Amino acid sequence: MEKKDYKKEFCALMDRFRFRHSRWQVWNDFLSLSAISLANVMPGPKKEEREKQYLSIINSYQKEDQEVFPQMLGFVVLALEENPEQDFLGSLYHYLNLQQEQKGQFFTPYHICHFMSELQFAGDEKEELLKEKGYISVSDPACGAGAMLIAFANTAKRRGINYQKNVLFVAQDIDRTAAMMCYIQLSLLGCSAVIAIGDSLAAPFPHPDNEVWRTPFYYLNQWRFMPGQAEREPADGTGTDCKESAEDVTDSPHWDVELKEGENGQLMLCMEQAS
Repeated sequence: MEKKDYKKEFCALMDRFRFRHSRWQVWNDFLSLSAISLANVMPGPKKEEREKQYLSIINSYQKEDQEVFPQMLGFVVLALEENPEQDFLGSLYHYLNLQQEQKGQFFTPYHICHFMSELQFAGDEKEELLKEKGYISVSDPACGAGAMLIAFANTAKRRGINYQKNVLFVAQDIDRTAAMMCYIQLSLLGCSAVIAIGDSLAAPFPHPDNEVWRTPFYYLNQWRFMPGQAEREPADGTGTDCKESAEDVTDSPHWDVELKEGENGQLMLCMEQAS
């Protein structure tokens, strides 16, 4: 079966806006809408505020345009499901010529990130740390779209480490657009991650000036990253005390997100457009 070119499919949807909105605005609105939809799967202090932001953005578009955004996210989901070893949004960003060269912005190619992540696993330190603490952590203070962290996750998986449960990802970037790309991709790949928006030099995470986003899998696994939790497992197997489900408070296009177990016991975020 011939593989679909999800980049071209995504760009075809972007072209529907070309006479009414700038490509840059549509891209950033797509990132914000997608990130909020993923974040609000779990209860949190920012949920209501982000829902208002979602409505403000989506209501600035006509009804027929509103329905395009979930389709765009759908292609991202399919691309990462078909090939999780890629920086899909980062490469798409350059494919659309949205990179801001005047800022010196350049995303490291995925194959370089793959090589660097393999170097990080040289020796037995990671395995020993995993046995001692119950998890390992990785941080990228200039995360871009998250290619380095995605590569680390895939390398951990090849080494027999369940990155969805036993790796804590911490990412930061001064550019909000890049950080939102990172958040979406790490969320869809099931990474337990914290993404901070802010200057890593002047305001390194955790800093009160950071805008912080946590992936759904972080909320499911946050208990694992607390001291003394290496040998403990909640009785219900959820690993979280956040038992509420996200309520759908708007008729605007949203995605229903469900956790399902895939091959080799890997959990996946399965998404379906809400009716």
